[in-house]
Amino acid sequence: MRKLILFLLLSISAIIFSGCGEINETSDKNITETTNTEVQEVETDQAAESHSFMKATVINVVDGDTIDVRFEDGKKERVRLILVDTPETKHPKKPVQPFGPEASDFTKDTLLHQDIKLELDVEERDRYGRILAYVYVNEKMINEMLLEKGLARVAVFPPNTKYVDQFRAIQEKAQKEERGIWSLENYVTDKGYETDHSEQQNSPSTQTSNSCQSPTIKGNINSKGEKIYHVPSGDFYDRTIAEEMFCSEDEAVQAGYRKSQR
Repeated sequence: MRKLILFLLLSISAIIFSGCGEINETSDKNITETTNTEVQEVETDQAAESHSFMKATVINVVDGDTIDVRFEDGKKERVRLILVDTPETKHPKKPVQPFGPEASDFTKDTLLHQDIKLELDVEERDRYGRILAYVYVNEKMINEMLLEKGLARVAVFPPNTKYVDQFRAIQEKAQKEERGIWSLENYVTDKGYETDHSEQQNSPSTQTSNSCQSPTIKGNINSKGEKIYHVPSGDFYDRTIAEEMFCSEDEAVQAGYRKSQR
């Protein structure tokens, strides 16, 4: 009888210890899985944060909403500010528009030679190959600053609409206070700026030849900083935005430009 009781006690003890081992193993497994999940989430967040912003230095300001940058690896690119549109100063088919020079000067004073961060939206580039971005300098977004000062309007091109509501609120305030472009009645439209308000003179920041009344040769500085001129018969003439206009190819060459290969 005593042997039977002893056998039963030993069996019960073995079952209890075995259960505890399984509980510990399960607990350890759960802890390990939880820790791994947390590590993966942190790594994912860090990867997303590093992917959202690109660091660069501004090497040239084309106009109020377009800049040239150099990335940390040395690559140069042209960047177009998303969701904003400043008045024209260098369009070959349009006269200088009111507050265009002011917008260009503000962007130049704020960004030129500065280290910046670029935040992308859904589409990375436009049809011209320019990077589309929200641009930050000293933790401030210049897209917003242009709207605040009345030097730009909200321009929506889906799917890049991340901050559209925020931008419209800023624009509404500038409009109520009649800042910049909003000080001119009926100047700003849904499609851009009314040409009747455009200044009939060249922008100080736009160089145009004085040797003829209607220069046709376009001088453009590409994203690599190369000066290239385009003649009306060239393949890229119509899509090229001119930094300078010339009356002859000799003038363009003297200004440091080379002829486009196409």
